[in-house]
Amino acid sequence: MTNLHRIELLHCEENSPYLAQLDQLFQSEWSDFRLCDAYTKDANLPPVLVAVMNDVVMGGLAYSRFKEPHRSGDVIWINAVFVCAEYRGKGIASRLINAGVSQLLEPSQDYLYAYTNVPALYQSLGWSEVDIEYEPDHKVMGISLKPQLPE
Repeated sequence: MTNLHRIELLHCEENSPYLAQLDQLFQSEWSDFRLCDAYTKDANLPPVLVAVMNDVVMGGLAYSRFKEPHRSGDVIWINAVFVCAEYRGKGIASRLINAGVSQLLEPSQDYLYAYTNVPALYQSLGWSEVDIEYEPDHKVMGISLKPQLPE
């Protein structure tokens, strides 16, 4: 039984030994994915998040810049969320997504977006479907980054 309380979510800087492992995990799911393609010198993205336990990378989250739905200009999106099959169903993806949102709670943009084949996961975390065209079995999801005023 995995003790999930021992899982750490770490910010990966470019010299982190975990980045190559996470890049391989992402590529096992999306063969054309490369962290270096999104994380260029001038991309100005939040750090990659990695879920680690006992020095083993169990999953992670990365961002990219892409056109904002219904507007002009690029904004930050969650580009990839991946958890190794043996660790799925334990809340790790939810922790990664929530931490990913927390990293962006700044006034640089109003919404954070994700393109996903598991929209129910995002909906369970307070995200909403964005009404734009997308591929079958995928949805664009968004969440407001504006501070919520108490009612």
